[in-house]
This record gives sequence, C-alpha cells and structure tokens, in this order.
Amino acid sequence: MKNSAVFAARAARCVALFAFAWPAVAAVAESTPAAASKAILIRNARVFDGKGDALIDGLSVLVVGDKIAKVSKDAVAPPEGALVIDARGRTLTPGFVDVHMHASAFLPGSVADHASPWQMGVYMAKSLEGFLQRGFTTVRDAGGADGSIAELIDQGYIAGPRLFPSGPALSQTGGHGDRRAPYAAHPYFGRAQELAMSRGLSWLVDGPDEVLRAARENLKNGATQIKILASGGVLSQFDPLHTVQFTPEEIRAAVAAASNWGTYVMAHAYNVKAVRQLLDNGVLQIMHGHLLDEATIKLAAEKGAVIEFELVWQWSDDVHGKANGLSDVNLAKLHQIKEGMTGYLANLKKYHVLTGFGTDLVGNQEFENKEFTLRAEYFTPAEVLRQATSEGYAIISRCGPLNKYGKFGTIEEGNQADILLINGDPLKDISLLEQPETALALIMRDGKIFKNTTGR
Repeated sequence: MKNSAVFAARAARCVALFAFAWPAVAAVAESTPAAASKAILIRNARVFDGKGDALIDGLSVLVVGDKIAKVSKDAVAPPEGALVIDARGRTLTPGFVDVHMHASAFLPGSVADHASPWQMGVYMAKSLEGFLQRGFTTVRDAGGADGSIAELIDQGYIAGPRLFPSGPALSQTGGHGDRRAPYAAHPYFGRAQELAMSRGLSWLVDGPDEVLRAARENLKNGATQIKILASGGVLSQFDPLHTVQFTPEEIRAAVAAASNWGTYVMAHAYNVKAVRQLLDNGVLQIMHGHLLDEATIKLAAEKGAVIEFELVWQWSDDVHGKANGLSDVNLAKLHQIKEGMTGYLANLKKYHVLTGFGTDLVGNQEFENKEFTLRAEYFTPAEVLRQATSEGYAIISRCGPLNKYGKFGTIEEGNQADILLINGDPLKDISLLEQPETALALIMRDGKIFKNTTGR
C-alpha cells in the first residue's frame, strides 16, 4: 500500500507538470479578472434557487469573494470595482452536483486498463475539466480519485469542479472491483494490486481486518467518504447481479472506520438481499439499487437512506457499449438491469427517497447532461433540478467535518458562489441542458468565472 501512494503522488505531480501548457489552466487564467474582482453583481436574473418549483423573476445576486453576499428583489448598488453582469432575463441556478462520477473513467475501461499512472493523471484532469464545463461545480468521485487530485483543483492547477474523493473502492475477491483476466493470479500476491490502486479503481480486500486497513488508508489519503462494492455489477466479469458481496462483519468494519472520521460509507448494490444487508449494518447510501422491490425501498426510506440512481450510463452502454469493449456477459447484465426496473423510480417518488443526481459514466462522459432529459420522463423538471442541486448537497454533506467547503447547492446568502446562467428556461425544456456549450452562458465556482459569454 505504501508503494501505491507513491504511484498516486507521481500521477498528481504529472498533472501539475503538464498543466502549465494546458487549455484547462488557460481557462483558469481567463477567469483571473473576475476572480481578482472584489465583487461580482448579477442583475436581472430569473432565479431557480435549488429548493422551489418555479423561477423568481428580477433578482440580483451579489458575490463577494467566494460567497453569495446578497440575494435581493430590490436594486443592489455594486461595490466599487465590482464586475457587473446583466443576466438579461437568463435563468440563474446553483452549480450542478454529480454525486456519482469517476474522474478516472474519462476513457472506457478497455482502454484505461492499459494506461500508466502518469497517463491516468492526465486523463483525470481532462475528465474534471469537462465536468465543470458541463455546469457541474461539485462532484463526488465514487471510486477513483484521492485527495491529491482534489488539492490540485483547489490550488488552481486543474480547472475542475469541487471534488469529494473516495479513493479506490473496496471490493472482495471475485467481486465487482475484481478486474483481473480470467484465471489470473490474485493481486494480493503481486504488483497488480499496486497498479490497480494507481489507476484509482479498487482495492481487493477480504475479511474485516483488510477492509478496515483499506478504509483507513483511503481516509489517510484524503477520502471524504468510503465506497464499498456490495453486489454484482454490470461491468465486471465474474459476479452475476444476484450475488451478495462482503459479510456483515466486513461491512461493519468499513462503517466503523468511516464513523470514526465523522463520515459515511456508500455502497454499490443492485439486489434486494445485498441492500437489506447493507441497511442492517449501518450503510445508508445505496448506489444504483435498480433491482429493488417496493418493500425494500420503503425500508430504506424509513431509515433515512439515500438511493442514488442513474439512467444515462444505461443508455450509453446500450448504444456504445459494444464499441467500448463490453462483452456479451456485460451486455446481458445491462439488459437484466433495464428489465428489472419496473416500478423502481415510481417507488422512489412514492416514498420520497433522497436520490440526488448521479451519472456513473465510464467513457462517453460527454453525454453526462443527457441524464437531465432521461430523468424528465419520470420527474418534473423542477424535481430534476433539485436533485442536481440542493439534494446533491444534502447527500454529500453527510461527510460532516470532512466537508471543508461549506454549503452549496442553493442560491442563498452565505453559500459558496456556485452559479450558472442558462440561455432559456430549463423548467419548460430541460433538454436544452444536453447542449451545455450553448445552454450555459456563465459558469462560476467559488466566485471564480470559468466561462462567460454574456458580453460582460
């Protein structure tokens, strides 16, 4: 494990070295005048505040430093030296939050599996730059990046979103994170374990002691929460979707490690038996859950659990999976997921389960914003926008003291100044967000402007 930390550090240094010649850092440089301004005043905006069902016309939003200082219906006088932006009736929203992404999945797994740690650092930076330019000012990496990448963003070397990293996900041998070739030797006995960690994918751990050690290692390396893989998955080869992974003792070991740091465990799981075992042993954030029945969703709601779902990766894998190297086994499991979702989303709505907005794309990340349109078949546009803003904060903030950034996800005084200006009204046509290059006129994170086509 010590050697793996060296790999991660080298990858991070690689990003910093390449960054000076990158468009990603050019984007940071372009934002310097706005970032250096003492204040930014946005006038004449129609505001979706992240909480309501409708736009509020004619608001002014004053940003001072990295915070929203004032939100007012009345005229606001710009402080001396402020940058003034006339929204001209554009829609102003909080920056979007993706609670399930993978910075290390810029390329399909079939390509990334052969990348060096140095290449993975570059891929991660490029991936994160794309998330920000699609309007996502905060992301939670559900198995991949560690704290070193988050630090590079905070320091301005990567023009990306605020990042809550998990480090490598924890997988049992033969589980969803076991990416060996058939009949390959166990990585515990060779260098493959170090290489897997250097790519930010997963640790293979068996027994409570190994789970505890790996969770503690991730927390030491800057994870703000722990991710475990607790059932079969689509992209893995060995484990059918019905399998239950990890024992109760192993799950409790991960929960104990996270709880001692004031944070939580989130778990990849699809089937009823796996999710019930998780809920019984202290895990209250379920990733996927697409095969759950109504009774289990009701139980999760009663426990205050999160069930985070995604639709766009299913669409992407259906359309592009074969070209991206998915096997017949992978595609068969994908179709099993799609066929097993009858009533699933309706039950999440029925029991008011907190879901947030996740995408989980492995390759084809440019399709991230299609998730807005796909969700609108089941939820109102306002519900989808709440999922992508205030719900995201509610989910991520469960990391308690490991959230060093403060509050985000709503347009409120005192919050982090994460702001988008949208050409058009997403409450009338949310599909316009599928084209962020034309839909987003302004992208601001922490009071810094990363895109501005408003003319000011």
